[in-house]
Amino acid sequence: MRAARQKGLLVTKSTHTEDMHQHIDYWLAMSSNGKKWGVDVKGNNLPDEIWVEFNNVQGKPGWLYGGAAIIAFDIPEEGGFSIVDREELAFFCEKHVLDEAVSNKSDAYLKRYTRKDRQDVISILKLHDIKNLMSYRVWLYSKDY
Repeated sequence: MRAARQKGLLVTKSTHTEDMHQHIDYWLAMSSNGKKWGVDVKGNNLPDEIWVEFNNVQGKPGWLYGGAAIIAFDIPEEGGFSIVDREELAFFCEKHVLDEAVSNKSDAYLKRYTRKDRQDVISILKLHDIKNLMSYRVWLYSKDY
């Protein structure tokens, strides 16, 4: 929230329903009467292990196909949030993640992995993969604590 506000954006927390069904954590807007767009924030990312979700644990479309306009990956090594357009990221994943299932998560880089007793389909990207996206930006952590 602070990183977006530092950019002059208005930030509103999504509802529980929007979060669960549309994969939107926050709504951002340029002004109170302006168009708003959703952001899905992803934490616990490492530069060499950024997980993306094609299908969720129930087998339904994952957050790559949710309602958020942007995805914000919290990557401390970048000093903030690596921001990408969700549709551009989904297109990249559809093109580059092989339609090859692996059974070990250590083999999930650009391959599809399903966890035991789950219906999810996930894959690993690396920071250099998303840095090549046209929409890639870094929103630095706010110094306002």
